Amino acid sequence: MNPIKTTQSGFTLLEILIAVSIFALVSTATFTMLQQTIKTGEMFDDKAAYLVELQRTHRLFQQDFSQAVPRTIRDEFGDVLAAMMTEDVNWGFALELTRAGWPNPLNKSRSSLQRVRYFFDGENLVRRVWKQLDRAPEAEYQDQIVLTQLETWQFRVLSNQKWLDSWPSGSESLPTELPSAIEVKLVLKNDREFRWLFSVLPQGEVK
Repeated sequence: MNPIKTTQSGFTLLEILIAVSIFALVSTATFTMLQQTIKTGEMFDDKAAYLVELQRTHRLFQQDFSQAVPRTIRDEFGDVLAAMMTEDVNWGFALELTRAGWPNPLNKSRSSLQRVRYFFDGENLVRRVWKQLDRAPEAEYQDQIVLTQLETWQFRVLSNQKWLDSWPSGSESLPTELPSAIEVKLVLKNDREFRWLFSVLPQGEVK
C-alpha cells in the first residue's frame, strides 16, 4: 500500500515582503489624505470663524456710526470732550463717539445714550463702552475684542464734502455738528485689506 503524498504550498518570503510593502504604501497614502482632509477642515473652520468676526465688526460699526448724536461729555478730569473725536494713541488711532439707541430691557433709570470708543491694542480692535456718559474718576467701563489678527487700522471722516484725517479738525471750539460719513480701513495679518464706508445719520433731540 503506497502512502498518500501531500504537498503544502505557501507564500514565499519575497511575496510576503511585496505584500507588506504595498500595505505600507497604501496605509501611508491613506493617512496622508486623512491628515490633509482634517487640516483643510480646520482651515475652513478658522476662515469661517474669522468671517463671522468681520461681519460682527461691520455690524457694530454700522450700528454705532449710524446712531451717533451731537452730545458732548465730560471726562474723568472734568474736561469737555467732543461728541465725536479721534485720537492718536500708542498703537495707532482711536475713535470715540456718543450714540443713541442703547437698549434698556430692564427699564433702568439711565440715559438711552452711550459713550463708545474703538481703539487698537497692538493686536486686536477693541470696543470700549462706559456705563455713564459723563465719567467720574475711576469710571467703570467694559472692553470687548471685536476683531483679532489685525495689523493696522485707519479712518477718516467726511465733512462739508472734504475728507479729514482727524476730528474735530483745526477748530478752537467743539463742533456742534457731526461728520456726514466715516471711512474705515482695516489691514489684516495676512495683508488682506478692507475699506468700509458708513453714513452718519442725523439724530433727533438727545437726552
